[in-house]
Amino acid sequence: MPEGRGGHTLFAFDDKLYSYGGWNSETQYNNLIVWDMNTGEWSDPDIYNEVARWNHSAIMVEAIPTWKYFIFGGESTNFNEGQARTFGAYVNSSYYLDIGTMNWQEIKPESTDIMPVAREYAGSSYDYQNSRFLIFGGWNNGWLNDMHALAVNKIVGPSYAITEIDPPLGQLTGGVPVTIKGQGFKDQSIKVYFTVGNTLVDTPGKNTLDVPGQFVSETEMTAVTPNFENFGPKQCTVQLSILGSELTTTSVGYTYFLNTRAYKSLAFGPGVLKDQAIGEPIEFVIQARNDENQNRKSGRDIFQVNIKTTEGVEIPCEVDDHDDGQYFVKYQVDEECTVNISVLFQDDKQKMVPLRGSPYQASFVSTTPTTHNSLTGPLLPKYITKTIE
Repeated sequence: MPEGRGGHTLFAFDDKLYSYGGWNSETQYNNLIVWDMNTGEWSDPDIYNEVARWNHSAIMVEAIPTWKYFIFGGESTNFNEGQARTFGAYVNSSYYLDIGTMNWQEIKPESTDIMPVAREYAGSSYDYQNSRFLIFGGWNNGWLNDMHALAVNKIVGPSYAITEIDPPLGQLTGGVPVTIKGQGFKDQSIKVYFTVGNTLVDTPGKNTLDVPGQFVSETEMTAVTPNFENFGPKQCTVQLSILGSELTTTSVGYTYFLNTRAYKSLAFGPGVLKDQAIGEPIEFVIQARNDENQNRKSGRDIFQVNIKTTEGVEIPCEVDDHDDGQYFVKYQVDEECTVNISVLFQDDKQKMVPLRGSPYQASFVSTTPTTHNSLTGPLLPKYITKTIE
């Protein structure tokens, strides 16, 4: 059970009642205690603000993706052990508790030119239309009769949020369809913003590009990524706005990489060599590479592989994206023959272009041991050595 205390504030959330702050004749409190309304049990989750306070103003505000609990003013002090108890000092500081993370954060106004007088017992309310924390009156050696408004739009954010983007990376020239998930989406003039760096922005700037979003549902929309060549391959932050309102206070990361180039990429492995074994699965690897001749480190490129015998019989194959720039192609030939292998890549202009060296040719004979079909078999090292020489 918690100690008795006065001057604390209460709020309820998710079948729990929370008490914050307060004081008694022996102690001043800066923690939250919680009463579970289902079990009737009290708990102390060790969630502390910076200093103790009581007789403060407080209000819970619905926000996306997590609610916020705002407090203002009151009396505050921090007595040391054994120090004589006295009244605290009136304060005019403001804090909020993020219900999602259960972390306290001080609200520091951009300007201190107009600050409310320190006070306790002030009335409080919230202006949802303009995202303002309102306080009225209170006591500071006399009753006050003034009203002050604190803009908290950057904390509460708009009535919508972004939580996910898929895929989370794409080619530098853009044009990649993405699915965006979140909350509170509306079928009204959506803009999706891509900003260089890992930091949220309040307003779009010179390092931000925007594209239209297409409404799917309240929790999903689609978009096509912008061309990022002016900025280069970078990590960026994605936010959105609806009907020209504020940008989301939530964001997701998106990574731009140098485009895969077919003329730089290559295929290697027993599946593109001569005299392989019949009746046994065989593989080869497509290695995606970019303009700077670097191996790609992520997947999701589109490759089209066609394998046919010289007589025109099509051989089925599977392409497995390992999401690290390598694509493993597996197929099987059951009779002696020669096959032609065409590997095409879908470039940034949506054209299918041949990979370097494509079409390849492989042959299969009955006298070859099945171990030769393995990527770790004896023929591949010999082929690589010969190629290098």
